[in-house]
Amino acid sequence: MAGALHHPLTPALAVLLLGSAVAWATWRPADLWFMLPALLPVANFTPWTGWWLVDESDLLILAAMGGAYLRWGLDSWCKPAAAFDRTPRSMRWVYVVLPPVLLTGVWRGLDDARGAVPWTAMLADLWAQGVYGDYDLPGNTLRVAKSMVWGLMLMPVLYRYGHAAPLRLARGMIFGLFWVCAAVVWERGIYVGALDFSDHTRITAWFWEMHVGGGAIDFYLALAVPFAWWAAWTAPHGWRWCAAGALMLLSIYAVLMTYSRGVYLSVALALIALATLAHRFRLVAPDRSVWHRRAMACLAVLLVAEVLGVFVGGTFMPDRLGRSNKDLYHRIEHWQRGVDLLKTPSQWLLGLGVGRLPAHYGTQTPEGGLPGQMRWARSSEGRTQVWLSGPAWPGVKGELALIQRVALATGGAYRVRLRGQVHAPARLLVQLCEQHLLYSFECQVQTALVLASSVAAGRWMELQLHGPDFASTGIRSTLREGVLSISVLGANTPVRLDAVELIDPQGQQILKNPDFAQGPRYWSSIAHTNFLPWHMDNLYLELLIERGLLGLAVLAALAVGALVMAAQGVAHQKPLSLIVGISIAAALLIGVVISVIEIPRVSTMLWLLLVVSPLVRES
Repeated sequence: MAGALHHPLTPALAVLLLGSAVAWATWRPADLWFMLPALLPVANFTPWTGWWLVDESDLLILAAMGGAYLRWGLDSWCKPAAAFDRTPRSMRWVYVVLPPVLLTGVWRGLDDARGAVPWTAMLADLWAQGVYGDYDLPGNTLRVAKSMVWGLMLMPVLYRYGHAAPLRLARGMIFGLFWVCAAVVWERGIYVGALDFSDHTRITAWFWEMHVGGGAIDFYLALAVPFAWWAAWTAPHGWRWCAAGALMLLSIYAVLMTYSRGVYLSVALALIALATLAHRFRLVAPDRSVWHRRAMACLAVLLVAEVLGVFVGGTFMPDRLGRSNKDLYHRIEHWQRGVDLLKTPSQWLLGLGVGRLPAHYGTQTPEGGLPGQMRWARSSEGRTQVWLSGPAWPGVKGELALIQRVALATGGAYRVRLRGQVHAPARLLVQLCEQHLLYSFECQVQTALVLASSVAAGRWMELQLHGPDFASTGIRSTLREGVLSISVLGANTPVRLDAVELIDPQGQQILKNPDFAQGPRYWSSIAHTNFLPWHMDNLYLELLIERGLLGLAVLAALAVGALVMAAQGVAHQKPLSLIVGISIAAALLIGVVISVIEIPRVSTMLWLLLVVSPLVRES
């Protein structure tokens, strides 16, 4: 509860919600299987809080896990003769093999990150950073490792209360998918237009981890869409089938709005495999009525029409498909540069260390330099400052911006006031845009050359932003949020900021924590154009690079074992075995073009599917 008490937005509400999660998990610990997949997709408010190392998803997992373990302790005290460990035999090896592999990866990651700094100094720095940090710092090792830590800690209690686990998990995936589809409809409707298929905006929904690119939502949809098909296939006729059918249509709409060729292929093959294998193994729907068969046929026709409508109703999807060969060539080059980071036998065997890809790729590959850097530091007087840097070297594409989300007002131009220091002339790009995450719409902008004299001796520098007034016509414009972003454009010109103020047209300063007195609270970052350093765009190569052949082999064995157990369930006429198996297979397929181990929320949901695989045989 300590994290909830310090929540930057609504500590009282956070305590109430986490207390409810503890009570729910204590009362019905088996509902952990439902609760986590239902809530994890929306349990993150990083753009508003500034949290990075941990977020609301971690608080949710800890609260739910704490309540379930409390119930386990009470049950053991009341019924000491009850079975203690109910982990299936096929999964017990995980307790023995994965912890040493994880600890080795974490140790190598921290050791690599500290360089020549003593361990005590590095650990003290980690403690001082708290819930904040950056991807090329030691904290990224802990951030990436936490999903496997949560998975290993959850396994015993999940198996202890595994009654009807596959069904609970499936229902949780359906609820989680509903929240994601609602966020997609909101994002498209408010910022782009639900039926505008020519705009180049690609959805991110509530996956704020995509502020540095990546395919979090792509991977999630590959995992979740098979469960939407299961919902429609098993729902009885009437309003429940109509709701399930609507969710399936919304899910495919979300898939189409990613404009991701990888998720297109993965979801298409998953749905074809579901229909084929269901027919092959004679898995019949609970409702065998003529109405249900006709409804499913009608749904299939609508799905095909939906795909064709997006394809012929706009230009972006055909453009993306037409660039496939060129994009594949660039991606293969990206993969090769990543593999070239492994230079010694120990790195091939054990990897660079958990979470160390961005630091190595951003400094050792000329084409993959970091587009910017953000460092929080304390002055000798104890004041918090932020150092912003531009590209790692000349020619590196993109920018990395310091950002804060704000409510937009109408009536004129905004002004930005800055106080800080530069040692050499630096060009700053300051923007205030209508923006959900990665894509900007209407903007007020100013590019300024900052000289040492203009910010000397603690003087304020004021910039007038130029651009159209933010509209107040219609509901859509009033619901759009704004993002203030500040980035350094040139290489080798770091800028220190001591305070930032945003003055609205009415003359009011509207930023939270403008002088950084509360550290990085409410502040975050967004990358533009260049996302290469943060992601390998291949699940298997990222595992190889960070965890070595040993880590890749262990996790591959876990995934293959899960698929085998799901296949055994299908052979025994267990429908949920088919859904879980296809979901895992779709995730492994899209993993060829997307990496996800650096996104803990999504990794945890994949972990839940792997853990439930031995239980689907008895579902």
